[in-house]
Amino acid sequence: MEQLHYDGESTSIPLNKMLKVEVIVSGENQELVTGMMQDSGVTGYTIINNVSGYGHGGSHEARLLFNDKANLIMIVAVAPESVITNIAKGLKTLLEGQSGVMFVSEVSVARLTYFS
Repeated sequence: MEQLHYDGESTSIPLNKMLKVEVIVSGENQELVTGMMQDSGVTGYTIINNVSGYGHGGSHEARLLFNDKANLIMIVAVAPESVITNIAKGLKTLLEGQSGVMFVSEVSVARLTYFS
């Protein structure tokens, strides 16, 4: 990936382009999505529980009902383009049959070794 630089007043930080995937799904799909990420080579991810929002299905309020599987979650991962592209293909298939969204965007990271 292309190396970028942030030039502050007196500091230059080398940055490396990567891709970030953010997926919002039902908590019942957490293991499926995280397994897919691990199988694709993601070195780590963040899970945000009890996500609230508004979309095609109307308003969704985060509240703990009986267990975490009944709520929406967001899973975020950063990895090289080839890894995120592979994950995005699998997530697209998953999301065709149920509600949920996926976002893929370019990001820049300072510690490349954390993501490869």
